[in-house]
Amino acid sequence: MRPEAIRGNGDAQSGERSPKDQAEELVPYMDMVLVSGGTIPGGGSEGVFVQGRQVRLSPFFIAQYETTYALWYWVRIWAQHEGYSFTNKGREGSSDNEGEPTATQYEPVSSINWRDAVVWCNAYSELMGKVPEYTYRGQVIRDSNDIVSCNGAQMRMEEGYRLPTEAEWECAARGGNPKQKGWDYLYPGINREEDLGAIAWYHENAEGTTHPVGQKKPNLLGLYDMGGNVWEWCWDWYHRLVWYEGRPQDQTDQEAGHALQELTGDSLWDREWYQDIIPRDRDNPKGAVSGATRVRRGGGWDSIQFQVKVTHRGSSIPACTNRSIGFRVVCSTGPWAEQKKRTPE
Repeated sequence: MRPEAIRGNGDAQSGERSPKDQAEELVPYMDMVLVSGGTIPGGGSEGVFVQGRQVRLSPFFIAQYETTYALWYWVRIWAQHEGYSFTNKGREGSSDNEGEPTATQYEPVSSINWRDAVVWCNAYSELMGKVPEYTYRGQVIRDSNDIVSCNGAQMRMEEGYRLPTEAEWECAARGGNPKQKGWDYLYPGINREEDLGAIAWYHENAEGTTHPVGQKKPNLLGLYDMGGNVWEWCWDWYHRLVWYEGRPQDQTDQEAGHALQELTGDSLWDREWYQDIIPRDRDNPKGAVSGATRVRRGGGWDSIQFQVKVTHRGSSIPACTNRSIGFRVVCSTGPWAEQKKRTPE
């Protein structure tokens, strides 16, 4: 169902319904698309799935649309009544509006940092009666101002809402099936730069602003705005994804040590850390165990062509907020995910 079918904004303005009622009315309209996962062989020299690497992903569901301001706002209002705290209120697309949703409520939320997105995902999961995904030392993370907890967050990868890993995001953007011709396309669902305007709002056609989600053509999985409109936060700490294959172990260790020191400023490291900083074949990889920036993918309304490629990797510090960064949620498969996949009448 298209986002414009979400109801409730008129009732909210009348003051007849509580914030919780409003949020609960919005939640069932989150359309999710199944990505079957499996063993994905590498190819090429950019992105996650590079030559010499083989990645195995479990099945997961991904939201058909970027998180809209309408959904963000009502869940945030509910969450604040339940003890959650956010550093940023979020904005309605690239506008200045931080209050009740207006006529542009179905533009993606922007101006939220990575920590805000993580805390919101926890609140959304709790609202749905599921265990939140992100914890620190066994406690659910409820405050995006708590830098220590957010930076040290653990992700369960079970049935709650969460940010996609970088591998999940790229797999979905490519179309989800490495056996399809479109897997190797340059952009989500297309292969020619001259066709980019059909699937993405970016520098050439966005006219300096965000747009309602779902207006451009979807990719091969039926996902909208996987390129352009707003960048999408991913879970992973950013690292350079350098692959060491067929080299002497001492040379590999030395180069891995240099890479780690450049990334973290720390020259002390062990084998477990090395394996995460520079992963090879992995099941459901989550990226590095630490870092300075988090991955963002897909490009935004102000991006140029190469930033919209399915393999392009961007990053920002977790505290970064601007009008061209938002997010999209995923959840692992299970009975609840199957229910959420159903489209309302």
